[in-house]
Amino acid sequence: MHAFLLLVSGQPDDTELHELLPKVELYVHTYAGPDREDVVRVESHGPLTATWLREVLGERARFTVRPVLDLAGLAPVDAYEIPERHRRAVHLMTPADTFPFASCTTRSMQVDHTIPHARGGVSGIGNYGPMTLHHHRVKTHAPDWHVRQPFPGIYLWRDPHGGHYLVDHTGTRRLPDTNHDHHRRASVVELWRQPVGLDIQLGDDFPGLAA
Repeated sequence: MHAFLLLVSGQPDDTELHELLPKVELYVHTYAGPDREDVVRVESHGPLTATWLREVLGERARFTVRPVLDLAGLAPVDAYEIPERHRRAVHLMTPADTFPFASCTTRSMQVDHTIPHARGGVSGIGNYGPMTLHHHRVKTHAPDWHVRQPFPGIYLWRDPHGGHYLVDHTGTRRLPDTNHDHHRRASVVELWRQPVGLDIQLGDDFPGLAA
């Protein structure tokens, strides 16, 4: 293996093997607590034991340790551009595409302002949602798709046919069909999700929605 790498790279014989190996980035999440001390999660793979990680990667990889992000303590910024610390926080809080029934979980997704920045939406946690390019364009340019984020990481969507969806870190749930009010009056929806009940006031973008 070493001889092959030297042959294809054209590097001198004194080159260290680790300098010739391809660069691979793995995002590994560790957990604190007596019941999780030997479990880690590798993005795009799943849970592994810390023992396996040490034995397989311990002497073959370089690790960058990042501190825990305080998701609630990240202040908004007065700019359209999204800081990298906000992008990391959004991925940790909402790892998948927030469009209804989407499944993409890569870090290369675009981060959308739920309320557009040009319409007064802040660049801060609670007004972001990761999306693929296609879903981002649908949300931005299709006039009959609407979304609100009443709480950080919880998205309420309405499709062009009047269907309503609740999207969070556990996936998508379609809400019960509702009777539409031709006068577009504001309404209240009670979404009970144990152990928390949500009582959400919806505006004109969500007419006629009831529990």
